[in-house]
Amino acid sequence: MTRARRARQGAGERRVHDGFASALLGNRRTVTVHLPPGYGRAPAERYPVLYLHDGQNVFDDERAAFGVSWRAGETADRLAREGRLRPVILVGIDSTPGRHDEYAWHEDHSRREGGRGELYARFVLEELKPLIDREYRTLPGRSHTGVAGSSLGALASLTMAMHFADRFSRCGVRSPALWWARGRALEEVEQGDGAWMRRVRFWLCMGTREGQRRGHVTPHIARTRRLAGAFDAAGLLPGRDYCYTEVGGGEHNEAAWAARFDKVLLYLFGW
Repeated sequence: MTRARRARQGAGERRVHDGFASALLGNRRTVTVHLPPGYGRAPAERYPVLYLHDGQNVFDDERAAFGVSWRAGETADRLAREGRLRPVILVGIDSTPGRHDEYAWHEDHSRREGGRGELYARFVLEELKPLIDREYRTLPGRSHTGVAGSSLGALASLTMAMHFADRFSRCGVRSPALWWARGRALEEVEQGDGAWMRRVRFWLCMGTREGQRRGHVTPHIARTRRLAGAFDAAGLLPGRDYCYTEVGGGEHNEAAWAARFDKVLLYLFGW
C-alpha cells in the first residue's frame, strides 16, 4: 500500500510504501520516498537516488526512535531551493527487529547477531531498487545511486559499497560501527586491493564525543582514522574522492547526524 503526503509550498512530496515485503529476508517494512520540489511539474526530469537506512529516523520526528529525526527531506528541499544541491530522491528504508542481523555483513559471535548483510544488500538492490526505478523517475545507473547510514547503518553502507561498487558510486558513512565483529569489515577494507574504493565517492565522519575518553583518542575515532587511511592507501584524494570530518563535540545520536546532514548531501550530490 502506498500513501502520499501532500507537499507544503516549495517542499517535496512524501510517499509511503507500507508493508513492503522482502522474499529474501522473509519480512516486511515501511519504505518512505521523498520526492524533490517540482517533481510533479517536470515530467521529463529524472533524478539521482540516495538510499538511507533506519528510515524511521530519517524524515519525521514523530516516527523517529528517540523523537528526533534527521529532517532529511526538509534539508534536501532547502538546499535544492537555494540552488546548491541537485534535486535528489531520498529513499528511507525502515529497520526491523532484526536490524543487527541485517545491517552486519559478518556475524559478531560475542553477540550472536549479524551475518545477514548480504541478504539485506540484495533486498535493496534486487527487490526495492527495481520498484523505485519503476514507479519513480530515477536515473538508475550506478553513477547516480548512493547509499548512506549512521552507526550500524553506516557499516551496512560501507559493506554494500565494497561488495557492490558496480551498483553504488556514492556512500555516506556516518559514525560507523567499525567495532562490530572485532573490526572484521575494517580489516577487509584495509587488506583489499582498493580498486572498489577508487570507484566510489565517500563521506566519512565521527564525533569527538562518541565513546569519549578525556585526553585520549577514542577507539571509535581511531578506527575511523584507519578507514580514512585505507582511502589514502588506495589512492583516493581528500576533498576530491572522500571527505573525512571529526566533528568537535559531536555525539552519537540523531540530533548530531541531523545537524550535519546538509554537508553529506552537498558532498555527495552538490552541483
